[in-house]
Amino acid sequence: MENANQEIPVLLIEDDAGDALLVHEMLAEIKTPVFTLTHADRVAKATGQLRAGNFGVILLDLSLPDGQGIDLVKAVRRAAPETPIVVMSGRRDEDLAVRILQEGAQDYCVKGHVDSFLLGRSLRYAIERKRIEDALRRSNAELAVLFHVSSTVSRFIDMQGLLGDIIDTVTGLEILNLKGQAAIFTVEDDGSLKLAHEIGHCQKFIEAHQGLRVGECLCGMAAVRGEMIVSNNACEDARHTIRYAEMEPHGQIVVPLKSRERVVGVLCLDTGPNAPVTASERQMLFSIGELIGIALENARLYEETRRLALHDSLTGLANRRHLDIVAESSLARSRRYGTPFAIILLDLDHFKLYNDTHGHSGGDQLLVAVAKTMKESVRDTNLVVRYGGEEFLVLLPDTEISVALAVAERIRAKIHENNGVTVSLGVAWAQAAAGPLAELIAEADNALYQAKNSGRNRVVCAGGRQAMEDLHV
Repeated sequence: MENANQEIPVLLIEDDAGDALLVHEMLAEIKTPVFTLTHADRVAKATGQLRAGNFGVILLDLSLPDGQGIDLVKAVRRAAPETPIVVMSGRRDEDLAVRILQEGAQDYCVKGHVDSFLLGRSLRYAIERKRIEDALRRSNAELAVLFHVSSTVSRFIDMQGLLGDIIDTVTGLEILNLKGQAAIFTVEDDGSLKLAHEIGHCQKFIEAHQGLRVGECLCGMAAVRGEMIVSNNACEDARHTIRYAEMEPHGQIVVPLKSRERVVGVLCLDTGPNAPVTASERQMLFSIGELIGIALENARLYEETRRLALHDSLTGLANRRHLDIVAESSLARSRRYGTPFAIILLDLDHFKLYNDTHGHSGGDQLLVAVAKTMKESVRDTNLVVRYGGEEFLVLLPDTEISVALAVAERIRAKIHENNGVTVSLGVAWAQAAAGPLAELIAEADNALYQAKNSGRNRVVCAGGRQAMEDLHV
């Protein structure tokens, strides 16, 4: 409720001079609060005064030369959506009064049936009713937003789908003066902030935020403190240390994204310059941040679980399950388009002896080192698999036999050079992979067996092609 000693500016929109004088006299009789009156006899004139001044309440006649009835109420409501309206009419019409209230007015009075006490009470109640209506509307809007965000995070488990939908949801909030520009940064183990998803920004923004560290700029500060940071104008804020060409004046809200009290990321929202952020909006954004933070952590755990399910825990290479998934699509493409398809099967020579000499820990370290050498020796599009024990497999789609043999020889030489051990390799190839992967693997395994029986440390191609031997065995 308003303070009893404050002044409440009232805009009276009334074309009858006698009625206007009567309203003035009634308001003058009220001692607390003090109502200060401004008079306009036309809607057009009142609209200009509403733009120029800040009124606590509008007292509106329902019949004017340039406006009548409900249409008049709508016009004034559009001109001053935040200001409560009390209608004064010469008609005692309950149905009209209800329709007027449905259009957004706060009260309906009948001329000749109000005195100074009733008029003052009506104005004060209208102000309070409008305050409560607005608070309920904001609260409902915030609850709807929280429900929408909660629904969004429950629909997605993969990281990219989650981030994209969250950004779209949050930037669509009508209760904040947002510019349609937002970004989510995730906090990485090395102390960096990774730009995981953004919308509406220019390329300069993206480039400027590569390599952002925790503690740097507004986003980094929010990540360190775990607190929301609001900047009225980032271009004038000394805390906003990242500047780039094309950066326009804008406010910024940076929300920490938390999971179990740990900051896992930040949400950065751009607003118009000097856009206010109310206490309830801050609380809503904190709640959104907690929802997103938990969802981010769950998505990260899902990605990690998925990665572990498809990768060897020791070497980080793809495992046999991953091989089956990738090989299926690669073989289907080879069959459809008649493209070549090759695989390399590799086995470490005398690995049992190496384990006996260096222990299982040393053997594990060797497997990790060999895996790294293999990854570095092939293209990113080639899948390197830990096939089992000390066996590795390389999937080579769209690869001719001559190229596959050259790749195998490069791997053999690099492992010998980098890791000080020798390996034997079998290569199998098909112009159009008509059969299942198991058939090619069996051919490569037979070639590998021949390489082992021929003295090891060499490449043998399935189908009786000439072996490629290291002459310096």
